[in-house]
Amino acid sequence: MSKPELEPEDASDRAPRDPDASAAKPVTRRAPPSRLPAKESVARPPWVPFALGLLVGALAGLSTWALAPAAPKSLNQALAARCDKGDKLACRQLGLSHQVGLEAARDAKLAAELFERACNADDAPACLHLAKLLEAGQGGKLDAARVLGLYERACQGSEGEACATLGKRHEKGRGVPKDPAKAVELFQKGCDLGNAEACGGLALAKFIGMGTEANVEQAVALFQKACDGGDAEGCHGFGRMLLGGRGMPKDEARAVQLFERACDGGSVMGCRALGLLYTDGSSGVTADLARARQLFERGCALGDQLSCERMERRTEVGKTMVRSSPFGSWAGQRLRSDAFSKSRGRFRRLAPGGAVATNASLGANSSDRRLPPAPA
Repeated sequence: MSKPELEPEDASDRAPRDPDASAAKPVTRRAPPSRLPAKESVARPPWVPFALGLLVGALAGLSTWALAPAAPKSLNQALAARCDKGDKLACRQLGLSHQVGLEAARDAKLAAELFERACNADDAPACLHLAKLLEAGQGGKLDAARVLGLYERACQGSEGEACATLGKRHEKGRGVPKDPAKAVELFQKGCDLGNAEACGGLALAKFIGMGTEANVEQAVALFQKACDGGDAEGCHGFGRMLLGGRGMPKDEARAVQLFERACDGGSVMGCRALGLLYTDGSSGVTADLARARQLFERGCALGDQLSCERMERRTEVGKTMVRSSPFGSWAGQRLRSDAFSKSRGRFRRLAPGGAVATNASLGANSSDRRLPPAPA
């Protein structure tokens, strides 16, 4: 009986086996096949992503609107919010808004309170506004000492208009001792700060030597500076210099133009001077009594007594000449005239192009005043 044949040994069977190697070799097992049926993919409509984007954007905008602070309903409310936080400029602007009735009825008392709050925070323009408001009898009881103190604070804070006002007070001794030298000092400061009215006051002082040495050339330059800056009385003074050839070559035609500009700006002496020229028919002006009367009426309406007297007389051509009055007399009239003081307070400014920058009181005064009948 033959022996069964043995299969030849594999070389790997003859090699010695490393027990560590067999232990370290990982055993990989295949997962049994899933018996669950595969899910079918569902197609989305194309508008779904767009709709979801709109929804997310709307929610984001709604949350932003809900968290944002409410916007102020008006300019006054915005200014009030800033003023309450200590913004002195906002307090002053809000005071001006209530003074003129920008968004509501005028309220001078509230305006004064706001100006005072800003002034106490060292806002010089607010001090000036408060002084003018109280001096006009609005916003509280008139207290001359308080008004004077407010003007002084405003002038110290580089408000040229306040310096000019104080200069006029010291020039005439209104509420303070009369002190021409102090007036010149205040006019000089106001003029250096760019206030045209202060330059006009300084020009007159230089012309007549009030509180300072007389200097006609300096007076002419200052009158021109005041007129160019919009001061009606400065235009009148400059016209006087040209009409008489004082400190500069004589120019009658230009003088007449300056008198026109001064009168249009509310200068009573400008209206009177021009009226005298039309009465006399001199300095290149054709005599026109009707025009002269109109000018005297304007001066009278502004409170100039001499214009009222001229208007009441039946003047004749050639009887009166503006040049016949000495310049010293003109300057003295200007210093003494109450009408001049009032007109400077109400009508002192001209726009750069010559347009009138006044309040509405001229029309009311002229319409209320009873005028004598015009000459035949």
